[in-house]
Amino acid sequence: MVSAYGLAQRLARNGRGFRRHLAELEKSQWYSEAEFLELQREKLSRLVKHAYDRVPYYRTVMKERGLTPDDIRDPSDLQKLPFLTKEIVRTRYAELVSEDADRRRPRRSASSGTTGTPLVTLRDQNSIEFEQASLWRHWGIGGLPLFGRRASLRGHPVVPPNQTTPPFWRRNLAENQLVMSGFHLSFDAGPSFAAAIQDFGARAVEALPASAYFLAESMLAHGVRLDLDLVLTGSEPIYPMHREVMERAFGCKVFDFYGISERVAFGMECDRHTGLHMAPEYGIVEFVDPRFQHEEGIREVVGTGLNNYAMPLIRYRTEDFTRPVDLECPCGRKMPLVAPFETRVTGMLVTPNGRVMAYALVNYAFMGLENIRKSQIVQESPEDVVVRIVAGGEFSDTDRRSVIERLEQLMGEGTHVDVELVDDIPREPSGKYRWIVSKVNPIDAEPDGTGTGSTGTGAIRTGTAGTDVNGRGNAGGGRSRDE
Repeated sequence: MVSAYGLAQRLARNGRGFRRHLAELEKSQWYSEAEFLELQREKLSRLVKHAYDRVPYYRTVMKERGLTPDDIRDPSDLQKLPFLTKEIVRTRYAELVSEDADRRRPRRSASSGTTGTPLVTLRDQNSIEFEQASLWRHWGIGGLPLFGRRASLRGHPVVPPNQTTPPFWRRNLAENQLVMSGFHLSFDAGPSFAAAIQDFGARAVEALPASAYFLAESMLAHGVRLDLDLVLTGSEPIYPMHREVMERAFGCKVFDFYGISERVAFGMECDRHTGLHMAPEYGIVEFVDPRFQHEEGIREVVGTGLNNYAMPLIRYRTEDFTRPVDLECPCGRKMPLVAPFETRVTGMLVTPNGRVMAYALVNYAFMGLENIRKSQIVQESPEDVVVRIVAGGEFSDTDRRSVIERLEQLMGEGTHVDVELVDDIPREPSGKYRWIVSKVNPIDAEPDGTGTGSTGTGAIRTGTAGTDVNGRGNAGGGRSRDE
């Protein structure tokens, strides 16, 4: 059944346009900056004309501003249009759908719901095939040949939830893939997962960072290592220390990517690991000032997807943050380079005095604590925080006090932190963990893109806690459930 489903997915995602897109992307990755700009101008002109002619929302917005498609031909012209927010997509969904969407073989795509409410968008067949081509280009850069044998450890529920013994995986023969259940990954089961990967002959592991790290830590604790070609991560933060543990356990480099379920921007790590290359063929990326207090140098990513005509998203505020890097990568690609994504709006705490703290900074409260298997931070109010901890064997009152004192110090005067020991912290239906669950996170844009007010979530820490206080994480927007 898994192979049958895999065949259906392969036919849907790897259709006639897939190989054409992949061939074009493998060529265009070596374009000059001038060639990339010309490509974006061509794609943007076509997209804007389509949006004006076929998409009620954009037709209304442009007419209100006295604009025609001829006024928006260059990426710099996008500033003539307003930002598009998640709230606008939710409340004006029908107006954003193209009037000819039905003939484009559209599929509904829902985000994984880490903002509290899944965001539904519509994607056409061309966009789906372009997405797959972008992923396989990235995987090829890491060394995985097209349809090469890989193991996937993401949010796939491929075995019954009450199953307690292996196998916790199934073979997808249609895609040369071993699909593993992250819901059944435990400290003791790590070696059996590793053995399954080896027996399958996988040369790569595709995984959520938290799952890959937890598996790697379990393998090392049991004296087990693999010899793979690459690990492919995305959709959650990846911290420097976690990356090092993965690379020791799997015997290869980690290649991270940034994606978002709304498909307006795509970033990929090359073999030089200097940051993430934002793909100009995929979308136009703007870096704008955050709408609230944040660290100096941080910019929010605003994306314009260039390949989805069923529901174009133009100047979409992703609520993801990074630092643009002003250097040329030694790999020779002229794609814009950014630092690993540091946070998402939805992965932050709010301090009593109104500051917002990204999880990369909150992470400092756990630095060096070796006796924490998992943790989750739940914020009920700006003053009250509960830290749920799955304790390691030697967790002590000293560890408890350290977490409380560090977090109270970071959040400032008026903060009260409690620690609650729990047996486990369940995953979301998507297979992800939520590390920060804040009920007072202030960021959720109003229709004009300037408002506040919502709840937020983020990714969870698993295994040994801690990283450098300046450690970076890639938020990696969640993969949608249509995949």
